[in-house]
Amino acid sequence: MHFSLAYAALATVTSLYLSGVVAQTSSCWAPAANVDASYGTLAALRVDTAVFCNQYATGPAALSSAGRFIFGFQSAAFLGNFASNASCVSTFNTLVTDCYGTANPNRPVSLGGVRVDPGGAELIISFGNGVKL
Repeated sequence: MHFSLAYAALATVTSLYLSGVVAQTSSCWAPAANVDASYGTLAALRVDTAVFCNQYATGPAALSSAGRFIFGFQSAAFLGNFASNASCVSTFNTLVTDCYGTANPNRPVSLGGVRVDPGGAELIISFGNGVKL
């Protein structure tokens, strides 16, 4: 059985949310430097931002308060509701900039991270998992 980092992060974020402790900044995971996996590119993540936010911030799934979206090597999950499509895009892009970094457009600095949207949604992004989905 293959355990997903996104689900582990979602469980952690859920427990933090329920305890009232939520981060207002990006919280990045372990460094990706020594992890042998496949990663999506920074450019692909920027494109996927619009797809994710259109579906979960303003689309039919916006009524949901949790979900997971898989794109290429990356995956994103959320718990809660986004304030708006614009805030979702901003939260997604800020998390990518903070945790993927901008020095190497083909390899992230960390494995992923978590950031809270102004609407209260906790966004979790995993930058790679070794297998393109």
